[in-house]
Amino acid sequence: VTGGDHATVTGGDDAKVTGGNYAKVTGGDGAKVTGGDGAQLRCEWHDGKRYRTAVAYVGEDVEAGVTYRVEGGKFVKV
Repeated sequence: VTGGDHATVTGGDDAKVTGGNYAKVTGGDGAKVTGGDGAQLRCEWHDGKRYRTAVAYVGEDVEAGVTYRVEGGKFVKV
């Protein structure tokens, strides 16, 4: 799933989700997410008991144009 600048882009489990600058990019468990400058990245992950949501901000927590997935609640480069 791909969206442009300021888009809200959502994909399910194991999806590849990409958004442009200032986009809100959300993926399910195991998803790979990428965002442009100022984007918000959100991914679900399972802690063994329940689903949780990890959030990262491009330019603060992660880099623009780099693909990430969540492992144990932390964003890691793919």
